[in-house]
Amino acid sequence: MSLLRAVPRAMLASYFLASGIKAIRDPESLVPAAEPLADRVVPLIKEYSPEQVAGFVPENTVTLVRVFGVAQVAGGVALATGKGRRLGALLLAGTLVPSTIAKHPFWKVQDPEERAQDRSHFLKNVSLLGGVLIASVDTEGKPSLAWRAQKGGEAIAKETRKASKKLTKSSGIVAGGASDLAESAVVTGTALVAALADSSRKVQKQAGRQLKEAKAVAAKAAEEAQEAAARAAKQAKKEAKKQAKVVKKKVKKIGENVQLGDN
Repeated sequence: MSLLRAVPRAMLASYFLASGIKAIRDPESLVPAAEPLADRVVPLIKEYSPEQVAGFVPENTVTLVRVFGVAQVAGGVALATGKGRRLGALLLAGTLVPSTIAKHPFWKVQDPEERAQDRSHFLKNVSLLGGVLIASVDTEGKPSLAWRAQKGGEAIAKETRKASKKLTKSSGIVAGGASDLAESAVVTGTALVAALADSSRKVQKQAGRQLKEAKAVAAKAAEEAQEAAARAAKQAKKEAKKQAKVVKKKVKKIGENVQLGDN
């Protein structure tokens, strides 16, 4: 943590620490401001939250104020020390909204001076809310989880494309070789047929033997091409498996990096 971040965090946390300690030590002084809001909010929480959660929501306003004070102290300590700072900042933001509405409802005040004073405090708390929200997303210059996940996906897609291109190239070379051999055999056979038409009987017999030999050579060449294609396909399959293992390792490494990221 740099000094430029540590000092402002401690300064920002000081307000919440002081407010939380006051709420814990002297909750009765805050009850009149908190009671109207608690009377409206607590029944809603109990109604819409699960039974396991609703049972822990305090109905007594003094207890509720103390709970908010503890939350502010915990969030302030986390923000000031940098240990769980982002979670602590979110916790402070959550406590700041209801406390601001309870303490400074300037829209209800009739006296102009009191209304202006409450409005000033309300806007001050809005500024604090903006500060803790910024602190909650500060990663200290490190890539965020969303950025890491996006780059991880791009890396996986790139490796997959490379493996596919390599496999396609290997198969294309083998297919091209087999095609050339077949074309050569056809050309040879055509030339021999032309010789048969223009030669004598003896030459025809000789040409027939040569044609048979050419067919045998072509068949052998085709068989060798098939075997070569099978070997190449097998090798390409091995390469694809190897590339898949590499990609899998990279995915695992990226997942570990994402899990180890700052929360």
